[in-house]
Amino acid sequence: MKTNKICPECGSKEVEVGEFKGYGSLFKRKAIIKSSEVDAYFCVNCGYVLTLKVRKPEKFL
Repeated sequence: MKTNKICPECGSKEVEVGEFKGYGSLFKRKAIIKSSEVDAYFCVNCGYVLTLKVRKPEKFL
């Protein structure tokens, strides 16, 4: 998925979204059943990770 973000390291507009799943998911401390995938916005040219975003933050309430 293309985005409209710009890489602060190299200035490229080639930023895509990847995801952490399974063991790469974010878990709430001491609550294994509360977890969510994490999306990573990264530069295709230099590999810089611009942001990490929890996909379903409401699971942690």
